[in-house]
Amino acid sequence: MENVTVTKTTPFEKRIHEIDFLRGVLMVLVIIDHIFCLLMSFNAQWMGPSGLEPFKTINQIATFYWRNPARSIVRPIALCLFCFLSGVSCAFSRSNKKRAIEMVIFWAVIFICSNVLEVILKKNNINLGIKSVRIDINIIGVLAFSTLIYSFVENKSWKWLMCIAIAGLVIHIIVSAIVLGYKDFNKIICPIFWKPSEELVVYADYMPLVPYLSFFMGGAILARFTYAKDKKSYFKRHEWERPICFLGRHTLIVYLTHFILLLGIFSLIGLFIK
Repeated sequence: MENVTVTKTTPFEKRIHEIDFLRGVLMVLVIIDHIFCLLMSFNAQWMGPSGLEPFKTINQIATFYWRNPARSIVRPIALCLFCFLSGVSCAFSRSNKKRAIEMVIFWAVIFICSNVLEVILKKNNINLGIKSVRIDINIIGVLAFSTLIYSFVENKSWKWLMCIAIAGLVIHIIVSAIVLGYKDFNKIICPIFWKPSEELVVYADYMPLVPYLSFFMGGAILARFTYAKDKKSYFKRHEWERPICFLGRHTLIVYLTHFILLLGIFSLIGLFIK
């Protein structure tokens, strides 16, 4: 009797690797972005009024990165692509409605906990090294509500998705025009559509639902004519992609845990520096 070798199939082989890879690359960019944010914030404290080195130089490098015009261009492009890929991924979900509800609950936990923690920190005058921990809506909230909206039209024609995408862009253009035309308009707190004035609210992270909902729907439209039909990769898989694809498969967990981990590391370093 011949010995039959059974090859175990891993998620790397089973999934559409190019989508996981691109999401993994974007996740790496997010982590780098947050590292520079914390380098800027913590080193501003560590250098003190006298500008102690090397903390002053590190703060200047991080500040240069954070305020560089290139970041203000790359960041929204990366967020648009992240939403687009999430829209494509809806083609592989067994139940988008269930997934949407889970994500909305996850977002609600972040929203409630971050707001409660913000109140506690302010009342007790505790400084964690960052300007705020409050999160009303960010990438997790945007993807949660985008998936929820998509779940109601996933069995309808792609034209429904197109209408939602166009509506999102139109709303964004109108809101942007109003906010630019009336400076006091952003004193109304409505984070789903625009960022409120920092005189009212300071966010640790922020991302409006529009126009990013439109890019999510754009990805879902692409999936209708490609991945949803063929259920296969269009690009050759390479072994060196594995670690990046791993990040892409677990973006939600990585997104939430990496910043808490980084904040803990910087806070621990701060204890030794002080």
